[in-house]
Amino acid sequence: MPRNDITSDANPLYPGITIERNQSFGANPDDVVDIFSADHGPSARPVLIYVPGGLGNKIETQNKAANAFYDNIGRWATQNGMVGVLMQRHFSPGWDGGAKDVSNMLQWVEAHIAQYHGNPDRMFIWAHSAGNGPLGTYIGRPELYGPKGVGVIGVIFMSGQFDIAPVPPAPNFGGANYRQMMASAGKTCGEPGGMTSTAGVLPGVEAGHPGGPPAAGGPNFGPPPGARAAGGGGAGARPAAPRGRGFGAPPDPAVQLAHSTLPALKATSVKIMLADAELDPGINMSVNHGESSFNKALHDALCAVGPDHCPTMLVAKGESHMGEVFSIDTSDHNVSGPVLAFIHKTLREDK
Repeated sequence: MPRNDITSDANPLYPGITIERNQSFGANPDDVVDIFSADHGPSARPVLIYVPGGLGNKIETQNKAANAFYDNIGRWATQNGMVGVLMQRHFSPGWDGGAKDVSNMLQWVEAHIAQYHGNPDRMFIWAHSAGNGPLGTYIGRPELYGPKGVGVIGVIFMSGQFDIAPVPPAPNFGGANYRQMMASAGKTCGEPGGMTSTAGVLPGVEAGHPGGPPAAGGPNFGPPPGARAAGGGGAGARPAAPRGRGFGAPPDPAVQLAHSTLPALKATSVKIMLADAELDPGINMSVNHGESSFNKALHDALCAVGPDHCPTMLVAKGESHMGEVFSIDTSDHNVSGPVLAFIHKTLREDK
């Protein structure tokens, strides 16, 4: 990692890269993007948009060491000839609330990315963990697209799931104690607050604003207290309610079928990559070569349409659920190498 991070007063923060922070795409103060663009390069570059998991924050605030993320993904994009966009989102209730936020963000990026040397016709979008619900719902529900259509030519779904009924829901991700597991994350390494700590909030940032502490009464992890996640297999903007996560009741099968993304995914021209980490909760390397049951099921359903619809598959050896995104822009290429290969292949085929 570079010597400096987002808390540094170095100028430029990352030499050779211009960053525009907190560009608003919606009315909520959390609905913003950071845009990373190399100072030299073509005038119209591919664009890589990253949709974080967890609370949807574009910066981890558990401790000061976490301030390095997710600038690492924005930097990596610029170093590989792309414009990087980091999305932040607020909690949007309802089965398609988070997907509507993704739609609003993509329409804003389409309209403005050219001024940052990005090509709005060659955009990719990458979601991790709880970010898969909003993104998967968006890609699989064409009624949510903007006037120019889906807006991306490639999508990376990493370590998450969403509604692909009538394919049966995947087994519990992390089991019934998922919230407890994430709340204790890091404690074995001496981090006192676990996933709910805010020891790394940025100095001087107001509560409820990007990089600041949660707003009064807001969640540290997951939906606001008392919120019931609607059926739809994880479609909310924050971790939603696949069976067993402890957030609300199991979705009604009829509702799940009505909200399914599978018909549109079978018809889409967007190229798809499905990724897991070897150390993701629930992964068994002796079953399906380590592919999660969700990724395996979606892969098989799409491949049945024809070889052109088959997703690219990745099981990142030696990576954990968070390590797979923390590894980007380091010497560990277990994730970034295959993702970049997928992007390059898609760009070649898109010509």
